[in-house]
Amino acid sequence: MTRFGVGVLIAGTALAVLGGVAHWVPVTVIGVAMVVIVAGSVAYVLHRPRLLLDRAVEPPRVEKGLPAIALVHVTNLSRRPVAPLTIEQRLGDEPIRAVLPRLRRGEQGLRTYRLPTSHRGVYDIGPVEIPRADPFGLCRTVQRMGQVQRIAVHPRLLTLHSLPTGISRNLEGPSSDSSPQGTVTFHRLREYVVGDDLRTIHWLSTARAGKLVVRHNVDTAQPYTVVLTDLNPDGYSAETFEEAIDVTASLLVSMSAGKSPVQVRTSTGDRLGGPSYRDPGPLVDYLTEVRADPSGSLRSQLVLLRRDRGGTSLVVVVGKIDLEVLPMIAALRRRFDRVVVVSMVGQSTRVPVHPGLTVVEASTADELVQRWNTGVAR
Repeated sequence: MTRFGVGVLIAGTALAVLGGVAHWVPVTVIGVAMVVIVAGSVAYVLHRPRLLLDRAVEPPRVEKGLPAIALVHVTNLSRRPVAPLTIEQRLGDEPIRAVLPRLRRGEQGLRTYRLPTSHRGVYDIGPVEIPRADPFGLCRTVQRMGQVQRIAVHPRLLTLHSLPTGISRNLEGPSSDSSPQGTVTFHRLREYVVGDDLRTIHWLSTARAGKLVVRHNVDTAQPYTVVLTDLNPDGYSAETFEEAIDVTASLLVSMSAGKSPVQVRTSTGDRLGGPSYRDPGPLVDYLTEVRADPSGSLRSQLVLLRRDRGGTSLVVVVGKIDLEVLPMIAALRRRFDRVVVVSMVGQSTRVPVHPGLTVVEASTADELVQRWNTGVAR
């Protein structure tokens, strides 16, 4: 019952009592009529249509800006036809409304509508709500149907060309158990497992050990890319931070190309992927929910990178460039064949040149793609 309905009920009750006590028939009739109207409104909103409703979200994972839809399949289980109904649900804090078609007895209907995908994140879509109110606005009720569903809006994935190293990797080392298995460099002998190539069996060791032993070969020439992203909000605006996350996700997917290992690191110390990790999907899932965070330090992560094994390419994604940090990034050229700094905020001063370090500046992810593909990856 709305506030207006409560007021009408109180006023009607008071008039009916007052008219009865004072034997004032017109006042009594008015009061009783008001109470009857409120009672009729309650009965009207409590009469709910019997519906069988099922909602599906397609796709449950979508790239930012691409279409996602909800499909609502409804069946009228009532004995009478059901007039067109307005349904509501919430995606996060944003309300979404649609209108179900008129349904005869036993008839089925389908309604589709687009879901907003303009903002990155993971959102819960609330149950379908069917509001019902009387014509006088005295009573209102909401019929909730279905379960909470979830949709993940991923960062935009833009096409970036891979970085050429210009250096031939040493085929005889270094190698480790985390190196991608291949047929290039001998790493060690190990016990045979189902699926191993029979041509790799080391018969002399097999005879000595009494069990099948194979040569474990690895590919030390496999490209390996590390993307380090600064999450400190001091270097970004709200818009440029989102552009930076789009660039980070695009780099991971493009540099991986479905077969090359990649790793994403952040200034807060998060680290996902590695030298033997070729699937960028979980890394993009992580970036879907990442937020600006003032904790941590880009400098501390650069120090840690100096102690790691290195790789083919290092890309550092920042907002405004800290000129004092550039020498630390340039020093990592000893660990990586290519080192690139991507700045999503234009600099007010000229960026000094450091040997072996490439700096590319852009204000949007689309601008970065153009400068990357024409100036960096060539």
